[in-house]
Formats: sequence, structure tokens, C-alpha cells
Amino acid sequence: MEPIEQIYNRYPNVKLKIEDPNDPTIYLNSVESVFTQLVRFFLNPEIHQFSMNMIYEHLKDEDLLLSLETTILFFQKNTNSVQNVNQSFYNTHLLNEQIVGQKRFSEIVEGAIEGIKFRPSMLYMYWKRQSERVPRPDLIIDGTPYWKISEVYGFIEKEKIRRQSKQIKKKGK
Repeated sequence: MEPIEQIYNRYPNVKLKIEDPNDPTIYLNSVESVFTQLVRFFLNPEIHQFSMNMIYEHLKDEDLLLSLETTILFFQKNTNSVQNVNQSFYNTHLLNEQIVGQKRFSEIVEGAIEGIKFRPSMLYMYWKRQSERVPRPDLIIDGTPYWKISEVYGFIEKEKIRRQSKQIKKKGK
């Protein structure tokens, strides 16, 4: 999928604003505004500039990852800037597996293990304390950890085993 299409699929208001920039009825939040600027850059980089500082200041979690993914795709597929590279780290590692932030990590865990309360703040606390309860992040951007989806599912399996052994110990007492 082309980078602009990915953005439009996630943020339909961005497409509307690009198609009619003067329509005052199209309201964009700060995240959509960043993606609007990014699409303008993708459409005409000679005229429209894009500051990575906008990503740093306004995007987090999946939005941040989407901006990076679409930027890399743009440079790989829509420009001549990436030519003499057989495979990049991005192609071999990040594109092959979904990366999730703390919020999505927590949602997946809560959906997979009945009765568990596993909030993003708990995940952050375990990570910050370097607890071995949670896996080490696969990517850290500006002090924010991100994990491969396979790590999340590996954590879920270990957590299920940990909870089962805890229940067995309780029954034994």
C-alpha cells in the first residue's frame, strides 16, 4: 500500500483537507495536522517542507510508528534516494512484524488473559524498573518503548503459565 493511502485509510479527514484545503468545516486535530503536512510533503517535496520535530512533538505510539513507516516507504518507493541498498533494517525486521506501543501491548494482554488488569502505566513501570516480568523493548524512541507483536504474545504465554503456577501453589496450601 502506498504511504499516502495508508495515511488516508487511518485519517479520512486528512484526505478531505488535502482535497479541499480551504474548507473551514474540516477540523483537524494535532495528529491529523501532522499527517496533513506529511502528505503535502509526499505529494510535492520540492515545495512543501516537513519538520521531523512535528512527529517528535505531536505523535506517540501507533501514530508515531505510522509516520515513520510511511516516511520510509515514501523514500524507498517514491524517490530515487534509496537505490543502492539490497535490504534495509526496516525491510528485514520492522516491516515483517508489527510493532506496538504500551497502550496496544496492554490491550492485547487484557484481551488474551481473562480477568487481568494490565494497564499501560503498569507496563511502563515494569519496563522502567527493568523487571524481568516484561520483555525488553525491541525499539525505544525518545524514551518510549515499543515491542514486536511476537514479544507480546510470548509475554502472554509466560504470564498464563505464571498465573497457573500461582493458582496451583494456592490450592496446595
